[in-house]
Amino acid sequence: MSALTAVQILVNGLLLGGTYVLVAQSLNLIFGVMKVVNLAHGGFVVIAGLFTFWAVNRLGMQPLVALPIVFIGGAVLGGLLEPFIIEPLMGKGRQSELLSLIVTFGLNYVLTQVALFAFGTDYVSVPFLQMTFDVAGIIISAALLLTAVFAGLITLLLYFGLKHTFVGKSLLAASQSTIGAQSCGIDVGRVRAIAFALGVALAAVAGALLIMVQPMSVSSSDNLTILAFVVIALGGLGSYRGATVAAFALGVIQAAVGYLLGGNVESVLPFVLLIVIMVLWPQGIQRST
Repeated sequence: MSALTAVQILVNGLLLGGTYVLVAQSLNLIFGVMKVVNLAHGGFVVIAGLFTFWAVNRLGMQPLVALPIVFIGGAVLGGLLEPFIIEPLMGKGRQSELLSLIVTFGLNYVLTQVALFAFGTDYVSVPFLQMTFDVAGIIISAALLLTAVFAGLITLLLYFGLKHTFVGKSLLAASQSTIGAQSCGIDVGRVRAIAFALGVALAAVAGALLIMVQPMSVSSSDNLTILAFVVIALGGLGSYRGATVAAFALGVIQAAVGYLLGGNVESVLPFVLLIVIMVLWPQGIQRST
């Protein structure tokens, strides 16, 4: 492998990892605050992506215009679902995580059936910025660069909001200690509702971005959920900085494996990594932010 090829793989992997950041951080937010194992995460991503495809092709909407629409729609959907299917599970001790896994598994099935009815089974994508740049022999996809930049900026806004706003600090406090947050006067129930609504909204934005760079269908939901869990497991469950680093690392690893061993091995890699991480390195690269 030449040095130029290695750099090309590195660039492709970093850009790919940039698109993974938002997929993972939206799940990380929900898990960090609520300790909810959200198996419906990929379903939210896919529905937003397929809606973006529908809006572009049926309504003539520009893909980037769909971003605020799916964000608001995701926030509303998450805000409506959380009090009815998630909040009743809280406060049940160790059973909460298991119950949340079962409930979100059922929710994912419902979302899948709704998406099948609304959008069908075909793989689709939104052709956007179908051009490349040649920088010193390195070929950069304009669409991949744009989605990585948007995902990165949104992740930075999330991180800034968590560190420097009252709502964000309340989210972090609830993620560290429910009892401690309550003793400080924080309405933990409201914080959980905000976390779930914001997590679903960010997952929806991730779906609208992803469909610009890779084909997506209803059946993609499970793979996207696994990918998100790989990232947050590698980064350390609940760690926002760790998940960001892990997303870029996974992108680079996938790009290298895809080049060396082919697309079939690349597609199964997240499943293998999830098993290895959980068995050998369950704490990830960081325990907390």
